[in-house]
Order: sequence, then C-alpha cells, then structure tokens
Amino acid sequence: MDPDQPFADTIAVADGRVLAIGDRSEVEAALGGRPLVDDRFADKVVLPGFIDPHIHASLALMFNLEIVSAMEWQKPFGPTVVVRGRDEFLARIAELAAAGDEDEWLLTWGYHEPYHGSVRRADLDLAAGGRPVMLWQRSAHEMIFNTAALEKLGFREADLDGPGADWEAGRLWEAGLFTRMDRIRGILVSPARLLAALDTMSQVIHRGGITTVGEQGFPQQSTLAELPMLHYELQRGDGLYRWGLVPNAMYLMQQHGDAVAAERAAESLLRFSTDRVRIVRHVKYYADGAIFAQLMQMKEPYLDGHHGEWMTPPDEQKAILEAFWPRGWTIHVHVNGDAGVDLVLDQFEAIRALHEPAPGQRLILEHYGYARPDQHERLRALGGEVSNNAYYAHELAPIYAEHGLGPERASDISPLGGLARAGVPFSFHSDFPMAPAEPLRQAWVAVNRIGSDERVWGPDQRISLDLALRAITIEGARSLGLQDEIGSLEVGKRADLTILEADPYDTPPEDLADIPIWGTMLGGELHPIR
Repeated sequence: MDPDQPFADTIAVADGRVLAIGDRSEVEAALGGRPLVDDRFADKVVLPGFIDPHIHASLALMFNLEIVSAMEWQKPFGPTVVVRGRDEFLARIAELAAAGDEDEWLLTWGYHEPYHGSVRRADLDLAAGGRPVMLWQRSAHEMIFNTAALEKLGFREADLDGPGADWEAGRLWEAGLFTRMDRIRGILVSPARLLAALDTMSQVIHRGGITTVGEQGFPQQSTLAELPMLHYELQRGDGLYRWGLVPNAMYLMQQHGDAVAAERAAESLLRFSTDRVRIVRHVKYYADGAIFAQLMQMKEPYLDGHHGEWMTPPDEQKAILEAFWPRGWTIHVHVNGDAGVDLVLDQFEAIRALHEPAPGQRLILEHYGYARPDQHERLRALGGEVSNNAYYAHELAPIYAEHGLGPERASDISPLGGLARAGVPFSFHSDFPMAPAEPLRQAWVAVNRIGSDERVWGPDQRISLDLALRAITIEGARSLGLQDEIGSLEVGKRADLTILEADPYDTPPEDLADIPIWGTMLGGELHPIR
C-alpha cells in the first residue's frame, strides 16, 4: 500500500518496526550484509495488517445470546442456523423458550423485520408463554419485549410513552431505547459477561486477520468509573491487535449536559491512552437512524410510507459541531440516508466557512448507506471522507429491493463506485456486529457486489481490487488518524502484518473472501491462527 513501492519480496523487522523492505539483496545490503534467516513465509503473501476502524466491542455481548438471524454467523465454536420467514422465526423462539426455565431470561439477537416479518409483544407472549423474552434487533438500535419481560424490568405503560417507545408493541427503538438503557443494561451486562464476550471478540478479530480495530463511540453509555475494567481488557486482548478509541459526543452530552461540557469530557479521556490502546482526538455523533432498522432519513419516501428518525436532533448535531470542530477534533458522523447526508453536509459547510480545518482535521461520514452522486461531489469539495460498510450491499440490497426502498435505490446501497469516480477517499468497516469482522469479505462484496441471493446488485458501484485492499489497510489507518504508524509497509512504520495463504491479485474475484489467513504479526510478534 506504498505507492512508491507497491510490491516487495523481503522485509526486515527490528524492535517492532519495519527496518527495510525491497528485494532480498536490497534488504541484506540495508542490514550491512547480514544474511536473512527467516524464509518461513516464502510461499505466502504478506500485506499490511488489516484495519477495521469501526466496531463496537461491547456488542460482542451478542455471543452470549441466542443468535436467531437471517444470515449465517461464524462463532468461534461453529456456524449459527439461518432462520428466515415469520413462522420459522416464531417457531425458533418457541423452541428456545421451551428449553429453559420459566423465570430465566431468553435473550436473542438478530431479528430483522424484512426477513422475519412483524413480531411484537403479543406474538412473543404466544410463542414463549410466561418466560421473559427480549429480541435485540439486528442493528442493536431496537428491542422488543414480551409482557413477562416488561414486568420483570418494572416497565409500566407510562414508562413507554414518547418518541421511540410503543407500549402495546413492547418495542423500544433509537432514542427511546438509548434513554432507557440504564434499566435494561443489567440483564445484558455484568463484569463476567462483558469479559467473556470481549475474550470471544478477540478470537473473532484475530481470525479476520485484523491487527487494529477502532471502537467508534467510546464509552458506550459507560460511566467513567467503568473505564478501568474495560480499558484493562482492551489493553490485554492477548496482544493480538491495537485499539483506536473514538469518544462519543452524544453520550457525553447526556452525561454532562451540553456540547461544551462534552468537549471538555472528551479531552479528559485522552489521558487514558497507552501505546496499544489509543484514544484519538476524534469524536463521533449519530445523525439519522440505523439502516438495518430502515430508520435512516430518506429524501424520497419509503415504499410503505414510514419515516426515518433522528438519533440526535438537528440542533444538537449543530451544537456538537460548534463545540468540537473549532478545537481541532476530527468529526465522525453516523449517517445512513441521503436526507441525513444533506443535513450533515449543510451543517458542516456552515461551520467550515467559519473555521478552516487544522492540519489533519477531517469530516468522516460513517456508513453512508445510501447517498446520491451530487452528495459525493459535495463531500469531495469539502475535503470529506467516508468509512463505509460494503457488506450492506450483500445482505440488504436483495431484501430492501422488496421492502422499503425498491430495486433502484437498493442497487445503490453502499455507493462505492460513485465515491471512487468522485475522488472521495473511503475505508471499510464492519460496524461489528452489523457485518462479520472479516475485511476480506468486505473487499469481496465491494469488488463483486454479489447479494445474498447470488445476484449482482449495482454493478456500476463495483470498485477495483486495489481500492478494496487500500480500504482495509491504509485508508482504515487514515480513518483513525494513524496513517503515519500503520496501514502500509514502509520503513519506520510498525511491523503489523496480515499473512495470507494466497495472493489476492492472483485469486478470482469471486473467491476473494475465502483466501485462508495464516495469522498476523503485531509489532514484530507473530500470532498464527489456531
């Protein structure tokens, strides 16, 4: 990923950094004539360590739940069972409910209405009887409870009144969920549960060949008192990967009262950084709703007439920009629909007219699920970038063509070809668990645009292999502001490598996701995948 030296056959590593790179004679000359001794990877292909700049480590809690989803998930101990259709979904809930004690919580993850039909409180009451049940929707931005679960949580009708709450349906979503999370968190999170989930997450990250991950939105509604435990686990991580942590302005505003206080709180978080767990001078906030819940703000109406949501009201988004941008923070904005992108660009254009960016300061739009060509051009003119979940096209295009968007808009989900033509830099992320933490799978989707129905969706949105590999290496590093340390194999950079059993350039595009990964190197230390 170094344009001045795109390929080499030999690399020398010392003290955790790249000492020399080139052909064998060049590297041996750089070492003063000392012979090289390690040929164990002579038949393999080494790339810069893969980078996933946007995951949510705390959502690894899904591994502690029953996964009932429309897609297969590879857990460390084997794949999950695919469940599609309303009858099949409710039958699976009934089966799981019958297998446990009446008073024991049944906690599930993976419900997705376009694939599973409408499931609400009354349906869960029939399927599960008196056992308390919680469905954590595929996007993690929505939960549905049965009557026993609402009673166990102490919710009454008056508690589920207002935006994002529906008592009759037993449903909480977006702001309605996040503002009530304190009462719900106890059934999901305990120190033992969180540490077990993070340990599983470490295995998942390593098996994806990832050497650096970014936690977007840290802390996740945690109090500062909880940071030491989570920080300890992040620092441990079996020494397999690095972290870049991006503070969450929305949660900090909730805790501290306003955007100015949130900026001061974010500044105070920077002191928790270590060499391997970096809290970067970046900040994130949410604009519109989740694409997996079809709550993104769309300019043209949804086919069924429902509307999207603002996760952060527009006036609060403006206040965050005004508090953070003049003080040099790179801004990450969760935004999924084209109406959401319009608002973000309008607000950024206004603040940018008053305050030119500091060196290295940028606007990065996270997800960018559906956007128009005019918005790509506008983003380029503002010097903005995108961190995209290419996997959207695989899982969502086939079903959203039938539900909500229609085939034309569904074909343009994750509009990477348009971004490339406009000259907008982009990286890939999984937003785990919105997609598997497998960068090669992201690259496979972006290059092929093959949906879960085996059809090609939006062939004009396909990109080259070069751009796809840059998106999981050097562009991922840029997204976290770490491009001077990682993301390419250059002298002086950290010796973080992903070691493949086959060359992506010699692999048929349709087989890209299936290239075996031997393991990784982090700072000169090898970690084979077991």
